[in-house]
Amino acid sequence: MRAGPGLGAKADLDLVAGLAGTGDDAALVRHHGGLLVLCAEAIHPDLVADDPFAAGAAAVNANVADVRAMGGRPLALVDTLVSPDREHAARVLEGLRWAAGLLGVAVVGGHLTLGARAALSAACTGTVRVPLHAASARPGDALLVAFSLDGRLRPGPVPIFTSLRDRAPARLRSDGEALVEVAERGLCHAARDVSMPGLAGSLLQLLELAGCGATLDLERVPRPAGVEPATWLLAFPSFGFVLAAQPQDAARAIAAFHRRDLACALCGTFDATRALRVAAGGETVTVWDLAGGPVTGLRPG
Repeated sequence: MRAGPGLGAKADLDLVAGLAGTGDDAALVRHHGGLLVLCAEAIHPDLVADDPFAAGAAAVNANVADVRAMGGRPLALVDTLVSPDREHAARVLEGLRWAAGLLGVAVVGGHLTLGARAALSAACTGTVRVPLHAASARPGDALLVAFSLDGRLRPGPVPIFTSLRDRAPARLRSDGEALVEVAERGLCHAARDVSMPGLAGSLLQLLELAGCGATLDLERVPRPAGVEPATWLLAFPSFGFVLAAQPQDAARAIAAFHRRDLACALCGTFDATRALRVAAGGETVTVWDLAGGPVTGLRPG
């Protein structure tokens, strides 16, 4: 996990420490008495060049996950695309439209430049009533992990587990409502989506913002059949979240995911150590002690 490219890529986020707000992947803006969620994602250039359809789909999925991690509902997305030619651009846009249709978010505009090295970014807006902030996790909280286990694994330096081709579109569009439910009912108060750094790395980012530690019990983590534990620890799923709940609310929060045929389990406890530990087979190992060095250097604003 420490050597993985997904976590290593986060080390330079201290460059934007003065602009990062709360440190969440999405920002909240007050507007006419409500809250808008704003987020953006840049897709890795290698993926854009090698698999333009997948890159387009990833741009949608990553933004939707960031909005959902805040307890929000995505509304609309715009993209900025640079492509070497029309054929490449068409494949990216096809991937964008396909994923947007599955996840129920509208692609409402963007920008296109042809004749240059491939690059893709997208930005999304949504609404939220009760936000979930990663920094809100506290010692003593229950650590919940939620995934969609319908899907297939795409091998690579960062293995990708996608549910977009294997889960019914109606379920894909409603899955994120589990995050809205646990936020609005007060069953969870902190969340982060599982992204490029994988489960452990994404949890570590949450811990850095919250200023606490946690022990992750690997034997309790929901996992797809046929995927090895070490691979799953580093995988980037299309639907995966870590959440913090008060212990007395954990069972009801888990039920909100189970009702939607999503996997969710109590996988540990938050504590005051500022270290991430993983436990399995009767052993516990410290993966990263934030007291000895940061992951990103970000702090809540």
